[in-house]
Amino acid sequence: MRKFFLYIIISFLPSVSIAQYFYDFNTNCKKAYSEIISLKFDEGREILEKEKIINPENNIPYYLENYIDFLKLFLSEDKNDFEKLKQNKYSRINRLEKGDKNSPYYKFCLAEVSLQWAFLKVKYKNYISAGIEINHSYNLLNQNKKKFPDFILNNKSLGLLHVVFGSIPDNYKWLTDFIGFKGTIDKGVSELESILYAENQKIFEPECLFYLSLINLNIKSNKKETLKFYNLFSSPEYDKYLKTNLLLIYSKTIIALHTGKNEEALKTLLARPTDKKYFNFYYLDYLTGIAKLNKLDISAEKYFLKYIKNYKGNNYKQAAYEKIAWCYLIKGDIKNFYKNIENIKSIENTDIEADKQAVYETKNRAVPNIYLLKARLLFDGGYYKKAINILNNDAVLKTFNDTLEYTYRTGRIYDESGEKDKAIFYYETTIKKGFESKKYFAANSALKLGIIYENQSNINLAKKYYNKCLMCKNTEYRNSIRQKAKARLQLIENK
Repeated sequence: MRKFFLYIIISFLPSVSIAQYFYDFNTNCKKAYSEIISLKFDEGREILEKEKIINPENNIPYYLENYIDFLKLFLSEDKNDFEKLKQNKYSRINRLEKGDKNSPYYKFCLAEVSLQWAFLKVKYKNYISAGIEINHSYNLLNQNKKKFPDFILNNKSLGLLHVVFGSIPDNYKWLTDFIGFKGTIDKGVSELESILYAENQKIFEPECLFYLSLINLNIKSNKKETLKFYNLFSSPEYDKYLKTNLLLIYSKTIIALHTGKNEEALKTLLARPTDKKYFNFYYLDYLTGIAKLNKLDISAEKYFLKYIKNYKGNNYKQAAYEKIAWCYLIKGDIKNFYKNIENIKSIENTDIEADKQAVYETKNRAVPNIYLLKARLLFDGGYYKKAINILNNDAVLKTFNDTLEYTYRTGRIYDESGEKDKAIFYYETTIKKGFESKKYFAANSALKLGIIYENQSNINLAKKYYNKCLMCKNTEYRNSIRQKAKARLQLIENK
């Protein structure tokens, strides 16, 4: 009888359930995210630790902690740190899986953690594991999209995946076959833009702007669209980020360097914050060296040396030694030119096109034609009149490759100067002479001709030259040039 009454009493007591982890992207989490995406990791982590004390059941801090590991490993390429930090993924996944499954953040956070580690595993050449992570992330995002169609943050990761799969190089095609998925660049861009321009998602502006600006520059290869993003950086609305966000400083700089705005690139780099609050983004030193060298300013050497000394990984170190060698060549110091060309051999080979080109220099040991080299550097900086003056008045051509490069460089200068008819003539001459060459001049001439004709709405000729680009025999910069040609073809087909 007493047990019966005890049961009755208990049944009327308020039900007590085990606390469930929830997802609250509150003010603290937003502030921490902003610090992290600006590469102020210690400040971001400090805010997250406070949030854990205030709201111990909130899962968002654990999701945001993964951003710190992801960005740190992606930017540093430190293999030792990768081995240490990769265990964090499992503890975070374990925590996130105990969260509220009825929240749109549940599968989204799990998917983002997996996707970030997938990108890291590709970078660190763990390709099979990366493919599994990408497949898992893609499935989670699709499920979340169906369950929460109005949850716009799904578009952030799905947009990246659609762009990646829409432009994936031939040597990674096994990934799309493995997952059974084909993406489109336009769809991915549209998804990312939906967040960039959403009034209620301003917190994610810097991240989406970073992705979109680089997609337009490196994949879509549309100068007009790329300059649109460059102009966004100069607007009052977005200029504020350039005082605090190293990722967007990188974005503006890389766009400026690729669109003939060398002075703006250098100005942005030299004005960037360098205090200890920020993670050491040493690649910006490399870019400072590039901007200096584009002006034929040989003080560029110290920035390349700083990059080589401090950067833990190998990417762009061979290229940095090549650029140092060029500094000595400009000074007329052949002995130190060769010394730095030899230094390239001391660095482990990478898959970076600029490094592959530097390695090529060690094999042929040929001293670059100084006139063509100066014209190339000045062109890269947007100093077109100075570049064409060297080619027209000073250049001495001694070899077939010199002649091929001369026609290519001349075509590039006229193209960027707006003299399209002259550019077409020199591009076609380069293709005719260099179609069978291992140099990249003919392939890139075909790519540039395709872009010219596409911009003139002559789609048939555009297709012709994009396909011709894919048929060229070049080994230099092969992957990046072919990737751009394929992306342009896909965009034409989807119009």
